[in-house]
Amino acid sequence: MIKNDMQVFFADAKGVSVSLCALVLMLAAGGVAAQAPDTRQAAAPAGGAATAAAPAPVTAAPMTRERFEQIEARTPIRQRYPAGSIKSVEMAQAVLDEVAEDRQAVQLRYVLDQRACAPKFLVNKCLEEARDRKRLAEKDLKQAEYEANVFQRQANVDDRDRSLADQRAKDQEDAARRQAEQKQKEADSARKVQESNAKNREVQQRIDANKDVPADYRVREHEAKQRQQRAEDAARAPERAANAAERQRRIQEAEQHRLEVERNKAEKERERAQRQQNLQNQQQDSPTTAPAAR
Repeated sequence: MIKNDMQVFFADAKGVSVSLCALVLMLAAGGVAAQAPDTRQAAAPAGGAATAAAPAPVTAAPMTRERFEQIEARTPIRQRYPAGSIKSVEMAQAVLDEVAEDRQAVQLRYVLDQRACAPKFLVNKCLEEARDRKRLAEKDLKQAEYEANVFQRQANVDDRDRSLADQRAKDQEDAARRQAEQKQKEADSARKVQESNAKNREVQQRIDANKDVPADYRVREHEAKQRQQRAEDAARAPERAANAAERQRRIQEAEQHRLEVERNKAEKERERAQRQQNLQNQQQDSPTTAPAAR
């Protein structure tokens, strides 16, 4: 529609024009909600694996005259976002937001074109051309919307797979640790049983060997052995302390290593998010050539 028609359509001076403007905007919004196909349903992949839930439909804000003119002046959606250009979840969401606006503008443009065809001689031909323009514009919008939805669903699936892989790795690590601890407990228990049996045999041998020895001699011999045992324990005390310190050092090193791994992982995630943000900023700052408004 020419600029004069737009001025009449969006005029504020006449109540009829204002009412018609509001009616057309309502019809356009309703037409978008009624005619926009649901392209966000994901087909189940082979093998019956469940897919991530489809995102909620994007609803454009109420359109003003200025916003309508801005949308009509910008380049078509397929030039702004060529096939394969969506590289981040943020960009996919931006595409969905713009598709919602463009679809509302296309519906409003179609209503305006129908109104402009009324006074023309070849009304049917004019209406057919308006329908063709609307159909071609909606086709591009559907394609861009489909690619954005596919990217978002794939990103959700990738996040889920990464979470499952991390959980599986953690479960395997925990299972290996528990298995090693169980083996160590069994080994310690078997060693204690052997030591207890050996001591019992040693005691029984001493009893058998000293059954004919006077009691006072056995008491003195027992006290001497206790003194010897205490001396040996005192001699081994530094070694036991060193072993305990070594175990504590290994535990601290393992904890430091775990914290370092987590810090590196978090840093990589931050760098990845920063690269995605920089890429989005570069794409938003790139100059685009807006075609002349129809």
